[in-house]
Amino acid sequence: MARTTRLFFVADLHGSAVCFRKFVNASSAYKADVLLVGGDIVAKTLTPIFPEGSGWTTTVEGEPRRARNPEELAALEDRLRDEATVPYCTTPSEWSELLADRAKIDAVFEARAREELVRWLDWAGERLRGRSTRLLIGLGNDDPSSVEPVIDGHPAAELTDRAILRIGETHELLTLAYSNPTPWHTHRELTEEAIGRWIVDHRARLAAPAQAIYNFHVPPADTPLDLAPRLDAQLTKVMAPGGEPEMVHVGSTAVRDALRRDQPLLGLHGHIHESRGVFSIGRTLTVNPGSAYTEATLLGAVVDLGPDAVRTHLLTQG
Repeated sequence: MARTTRLFFVADLHGSAVCFRKFVNASSAYKADVLLVGGDIVAKTLTPIFPEGSGWTTTVEGEPRRARNPEELAALEDRLRDEATVPYCTTPSEWSELLADRAKIDAVFEARAREELVRWLDWAGERLRGRSTRLLIGLGNDDPSSVEPVIDGHPAAELTDRAILRIGETHELLTLAYSNPTPWHTHRELTEEAIGRWIVDHRARLAAPAQAIYNFHVPPADTPLDLAPRLDAQLTKVMAPGGEPEMVHVGSTAVRDALRRDQPLLGLHGHIHESRGVFSIGRTLTVNPGSAYTEATLLGAVVDLGPDAVRTHLLTQG
């Protein structure tokens, strides 16, 4: 009997250092052969820390936080990392200059995001040393391309985005790091037509499509995995007629059509944090573990793969 391969899958960590630590540490509890991040690993925000007297200060959601010495500064920075933002020691004048120049602040953010990712991967390498567990990391629509070389060049991890990877004895992992268009015009977006062409082109490179894993960041449209709250025209307010959020389908029609046509063994998705669940499209089991990174809660999925079937699956929370 062929050996079962156990995947532990998460997505949309968005810079939460505490969720990443939970993810790596959970591999031992779940006895995972493969740890897989399905995109959107980088934080969304940069939080300035300013010098103040002999210490430092920052403000988070109107709350002032202070550090009186280097040890407290390090603790403050770590707390911000756990809250899914990138700490940045600067001065008020430099910060004002950055806010006035989008290109400059983007460059600073991406440089700091790369440093944070190296910190994560160094830590993961220490935790996984001496074990056979593989750490696979893919990017999503919110992740800048400049972080790709960090993952690709680090000994602790494998980048999923540039090649079809072999998983276990019989499975291939095909990764799509793009989403369909969003109102926020993020780093990695394609039209539905372009997504459809991409899938057809890359599917042709699979040796055994029926045993493949489609690690597509964006979920299939019109399924329980792609429901998100509808926002107002300013993208700031959730529409909630009658007091309940109005949910709308925002996934990819091209991904849905490809899953129906190709019938891979497994579809792994993220992108829509609110749509945690499991759904079958023909023989294909599709999974969105959801994301609660803002609450420092890790949502994931454990999937056991046999040679030609998903043997078991379980959504996890911790």
